[in-house]
Amino acid sequence: MKIRFVFTLALIAAAASAGLAEATPRQLGDLGFSPRPIEKVSCDNRGDDKQARCMESCDEAWIKATQAYNGNIDKAKVDKKACEAKCGC
Repeated sequence: MKIRFVFTLALIAAAASAGLAEATPRQLGDLGFSPRPIEKVSCDNRGDDKQARCMESCDEAWIKATQAYNGNIDKAKVDKKACEAKCGC
């Protein structure tokens, strides 16, 4: 009787450790998601430098053009791209 009890406990312990080993992720992708690569931004739109002030003026022009009644969105997009290119972005 004691031998069966010890054998049963050994089987339960082995099954539990095997289940735990399967549940432990080996890599970050095993958790069910994959991390996105970090995108490098070449345009500085924060701070007090020249590029940030230039981008701020582009953003203000974009907002003004898109909020205008009967505004031309296609022209505003082209103007924004040109302004960003002028700023170096």
